[in-house]
Amino acid sequence: MGRPREFDWDTAVRGAMEVFWRQGYKATNLPDLLDAMGLTRGSFYKAFGDKENVYLAALEQYDREVIASTVEMLEGCHEATASACLSHMFSVDCDTRRGCFLCNAIVELAADNPKVAEKTNAMTDQLRAAVQNVLIRYQSVSSHAQARATADLVVILFLGFKAVGKSATPDADWGQRLKAMLGEADEAAQ
Repeated sequence: MGRPREFDWDTAVRGAMEVFWRQGYKATNLPDLLDAMGLTRGSFYKAFGDKENVYLAALEQYDREVIASTVEMLEGCHEATASACLSHMFSVDCDTRRGCFLCNAIVELAADNPKVAEKTNAMTDQLRAAVQNVLIRYQSVSSHAQARATADLVVILFLGFKAVGKSATPDADWGQRLKAMLGEADEAAQ
């Protein structure tokens, strides 16, 4: 029987996620990870095996913490319109320079790493399904096919919004843009 783990898994993975998020996968080295995770080299290799496994654990943590809360927010939204619900996705958070960990993973690794591609596709699918459900719930589209296509557009816009946020704070009124995209009448204009 081996010795029990002497570190908090979630805290260690959260530390790894922060350094990967800030520096990217390729620029992150083992000393960076050990420092961020508070682990010794032996504990790191025993628990995770390698850098890729800790990165996948960080993606899983991001899925549980960020993607799940976004999906939950969309599912529980009681705004007056679909665009009002969806505009919450486009709010500027306090640290836009990091971008979105999901978006960063797609851009940096998904094309070359099938495991990362599978995980990022699953997270994107969760977002798409939640957006699609909002569109259907608010009857913003005329068919399920249109809901799927529009949800694809919203998720692509969202990921682009997060990517652009790495270089500058997006200042567009996304609520108005979503309203226009969904064909919601602007009551003030009538």
